[in-house]
Amino acid sequence: MWEFLAGFLLGCYAWMCWKHPRTRAVAPGLNKKVVLPHRGEVELHHNALSSCSQKVRAGGRAQVRACLGETGLPHTSIHHTLPSSGGWETKGEGYLRDVNPAGTVPVLLHHGHPVYESHEQIIYIDQVLMPGGPRLTPTDPEKGKLMDKWVDYGAMIISEVDKSDPWPGVTKRMGNMLGPMTLPLFVANITVNFSLWNTLESISMLPLVNGNSILFIILNVAVRLFGVKVFQRLGPLGRLVSLTRRALYHHLTELTKVLELEGPYICGEQYTLADISMVPILERMEVARWWTKAIQADFPLVCQYWDRIQQRDGYKASKMVGDYQVKMDRAGAQVDMWKKEHPWFNAYFEGQASDAK
Repeated sequence: MWEFLAGFLLGCYAWMCWKHPRTRAVAPGLNKKVVLPHRGEVELHHNALSSCSQKVRAGGRAQVRACLGETGLPHTSIHHTLPSSGGWETKGEGYLRDVNPAGTVPVLLHHGHPVYESHEQIIYIDQVLMPGGPRLTPTDPEKGKLMDKWVDYGAMIISEVDKSDPWPGVTKRMGNMLGPMTLPLFVANITVNFSLWNTLESISMLPLVNGNSILFIILNVAVRLFGVKVFQRLGPLGRLVSLTRRALYHHLTELTKVLELEGPYICGEQYTLADISMVPILERMEVARWWTKAIQADFPLVCQYWDRIQQRDGYKASKMVGDYQVKMDRAGAQVDMWKKEHPWFNAYFEGQASDAK
């Protein structure tokens, strides 16, 4: 009897794995020929922990939330759970069919037509959706070129970071720092916020996903086994995090240079899409505890710039609230505790980086 039941359940699981759709790449920007289910004129599918979602919201992944918050553009906000936030909704059949075959957030819909990739979304919001014309794009052509350069610099292109030699990738653009600097926070989040059920659910998804999702499942299990020592046990993971502080010094030096020349924002007096592209990076530094006293002392102009951004209504509208904020506060506190308990872990954050300046 039990053998029959076990065989039946295993057969059902195998059938589900066989019929479950796999993720596939999508074209960045507006996909005019695609019409997805929608209710409103402008909709944002996002996740509160996603850095790219915030970019769109603030100006709503963090980048996109920041953009929508800054413009005040009316829109419908639709939240989805990510593997990193404790669920697999974005890898489910419904999401892959009705929102994004790539299984990522954010996705901006305009009359049902999807706009993929956060750096494309913030440009579309300001230059296409804004009544009366762009608000976050300079009219001066030279300033416009400077803005485009920093929007590109703030983009996260995961494929550029070679796992065997990540340094060229993490220094090519500031947005590529988001993954490495988030790793300690991810491990802390799994430690304090994930239940055993979350881990078992992740393991059950192994035959259904590919790419970075598989790496996340491996990380989830490894954290259960080794805790914070996962950075020592998994060599490539520790080496990637060990590059973070030096790479941050490289990028913050570049940001300081442009602020010294232009200031108070990247393109001068006007707050633009270039600044919105910096929001998820600077905020992730804060949430993941990379704003050390040494970095604050070495980059006072960047600190003033970040303080200025945080005072803007658009940024305030993009911030995490409720349960997600509580979870990130708890994970951040765990990172602080590990810093105190483990000198080798604290060295990731406090090591010498003067040679990168």
